[in-house]
Amino acid sequence: SPAMWRTAGDALSDLGDDRAVPHAIDVLRQDRSKLVQWRAARILGELASSAEAASVLETLAATATDDGYAFEVAFEIRDALRKVRGRLNGGDNDNTIATGPMWKQIQEGTRK
Repeated sequence: SPAMWRTAGDALSDLGDDRAVPHAIDVLRQDRSKLVQWRAARILGELASSAEAASVLETLAATATDDGYAFEVAFEIRDALRKVRGRLNGGDNDNTIATGPMWKQIQEGTRK
């Protein structure tokens, strides 16, 4: 069920393990549930930092509305792309883009 998949995504994100990234990419491409797609895009924004992830996100962002992604999913795809690009480019204006789940970023004082 979509709720179970989203909960699984929450758990993967909370662990902050970047091994979740390839699974999030697959889910984002294949699952048609808006809830699951949103969570997968959010995981990519939190954890992805590779050129490969950026390439996938660029492709998805370019066609997000044409491919039938809901507004909030398309927004998360574009935001994830912004974050991954920021990590690859060392951040904007000498600010690095934090990686990991939001609770951990707040706890460690790294939220940007």
